[in-house]
Amino acid sequence: MIPNKLVQTAVAAALLAAATGQLPKFIQTVRVAQYQLLKDSQASKWGKTMLLPVKR
Repeated sequence: MIPNKLVQTAVAAALLAAATGQLPKFIQTVRVAQYQLLKDSQASKWGKTMLLPVKR
Protein backbone atom coordinates (compact mmCIF):
# COMPACT_ATOMS: atom_id res chain seq x y z
CA MET A 1 0.00 0.00 0.00
CA ILE A 2 1.26 3.47 -0.88
CA PRO A 3 1.94 5.67 2.17
CA ASN A 4 -0.30 8.73 2.50
CA LYS A 5 2.64 11.16 2.68
CA LEU A 6 3.90 9.95 -0.70
CA VAL A 7 0.51 10.49 -2.31
CA GLN A 8 0.18 13.93 -0.74
CA THR A 9 3.64 14.91 -1.97
CA ALA A 10 2.88 13.70 -5.51
CA VAL A 11 -0.40 15.63 -5.61
CA ALA A 12 1.26 18.77 -4.27
CA ALA A 13 4.05 18.52 -6.87
CA ALA A 14 1.53 18.05 -9.69
CA LEU A 15 -0.58 20.99 -8.53
CA LEU A 16 2.47 23.21 -8.18
CA ALA A 17 3.69 22.27 -11.66
CA ALA A 18 0.24 22.95 -13.13
CA ALA A 19 -0.08 26.27 -11.34
CA THR A 20 3.29 27.48 -12.62
CA GLY A 21 2.73 26.25 -16.18
CA GLN A 22 5.42 23.59 -15.92
CA LEU A 23 3.15 20.53 -16.10
CA PRO A 24 4.41 19.26 -19.51
CA LYS A 25 8.03 19.52 -18.34
CA PHE A 26 7.12 17.78 -15.07
CA ILE A 27 5.39 14.93 -16.93
CA GLN A 28 8.40 14.53 -19.23
CA THR A 29 10.74 14.37 -16.24
CA VAL A 30 8.59 11.67 -14.63
CA ARG A 31 8.55 9.67 -17.88
CA VAL A 32 12.34 9.86 -18.20
CA ALA A 33 12.73 8.69 -14.60
CA GLN A 34 10.36 5.76 -15.25
CA TYR A 35 12.29 4.80 -18.38
CA GLN A 36 15.61 4.90 -16.51
CA LEU A 37 14.14 2.72 -13.77
CA LEU A 38 12.97 0.18 -16.34
CA LYS A 39 16.37 0.15 -18.07
CA ASP A 40 18.19 -0.32 -14.76
CA SER A 41 15.98 -3.25 -13.79
CA GLN A 42 16.48 -5.25 -16.99
CA ALA A 43 17.68 -8.81 -16.63
CA SER A 44 20.77 -8.08 -18.73
CA LYS A 45 22.13 -6.07 -15.80
CA TRP A 46 21.83 -9.02 -13.45
CA GLY A 47 24.88 -11.13 -12.66
CA LYS A 48 25.68 -14.34 -14.49
CA THR A 49 24.35 -17.56 -13.04
CA MET A 50 26.82 -20.19 -11.96
CA LEU A 51 26.02 -23.46 -13.68
CA LEU A 52 27.23 -26.83 -12.50
CA PRO A 53 29.68 -28.54 -14.84
CA VAL A 54 28.19 -31.20 -17.11
CA LYS A 55 29.89 -34.61 -16.95
CA ARG A 56 30.07 -36.43 -20.29
